[in-house]
Amino acid sequence: MDVSIVFVNYQTEALLQDCLRSIYDHTENLNFECIVIDNHFIPTANQQILSEFPKTKWIDAGRNTGFSIANNIGLHAASGEFILFLNADTLVFDNSIGNAWKHLKADQTLVAIGGNQLDTNKNPLPYYRTLNDVRRDFYIVPNKPVFHQLINALLPNQKFSRPEETNNLVGAFLMASKENLLKLNGWDEDFFMYAEDAELSFRLSKLGKLAYFEDVNFIHLIKENEFRRTEYSWVNRFSVQIQVSNLLWIRKSYGAIAFLLIYLNYSIVAPIFWIWKVGLNLTTGKSWKYDTKNQRIFGRKVAVLYRYFFPILFRLNGPYQIKPEENIDQVIKS
Repeated sequence: MDVSIVFVNYQTEALLQDCLRSIYDHTENLNFECIVIDNHFIPTANQQILSEFPKTKWIDAGRNTGFSIANNIGLHAASGEFILFLNADTLVFDNSIGNAWKHLKADQTLVAIGGNQLDTNKNPLPYYRTLNDVRRDFYIVPNKPVFHQLINALLPNQKFSRPEETNNLVGAFLMASKENLLKLNGWDEDFFMYAEDAELSFRLSKLGKLAYFEDVNFIHLIKENEFRRTEYSWVNRFSVQIQVSNLLWIRKSYGAIAFLLIYLNYSIVAPIFWIWKVGLNLTTGKSWKYDTKNQRIFGRKVAVLYRYFFPILFRLNGPYQIKPEENIDQVIKS
């Protein structure tokens, strides 16, 4: 078996069926299998898929295990030399899966390949090219050039020997050999959702090169999810589940100091954000609490992050899944 394609399903059967159709329609000269790990198994919900694609391996995870655990179940069930982790909300429109496999087979210095994300019009979707690009966005500083220059100095642009090389692969389309994935013990199961691909990329990059190639593309059907931000400002820029996972990744990959610096940044910003707004209100003759919704949201999010401070700092076992009442974006929306 050349490639095992692993999907994590959570009530996405219709999307998954379309994805499988696109794979079978466009993948050429490749011996592959499809494995679905179902994190919310509903009897007969997969019947249409299995009727159309009877060779699909369907595994009931028994509960919502999250992304990493489910992927590892698929990894251990796979018989392919290479594993492609592919989101259910994706489509391929050419032989990109075969192309990725050819690149990995032809170049032994490569350990993993990602796919370029496109929208439904096949226009590129924005993404973080390197891990430092991601890390810079965690810091909340005044939107002035001098502060951005400081962050850039601390986390400079990362350069590589080849134009297609990177150190950050998006988990929606990630291919690597089963041997190398098992060597790294697969995905880190302390992650429930988000940032697990950055953490895995960090470890994969220690084994060899990661890359994006122009002939490896896929359509990502970005959809609404329960962790999406509902209120956004320069300061209030993150959702809680994503940031908890990001902080876990930073602690694991870069150590305690890098982790503590982010908490220090938020601890300084939260009161300053309030002082600035209250001062502005009072000097313009308004009530001190006028239009402080963003301040309140940010303060509540930072408070939730501190509930995870010591578990992450001391690297207690996960998975790190926030509670429904800690999902501040959904709490304020409802």
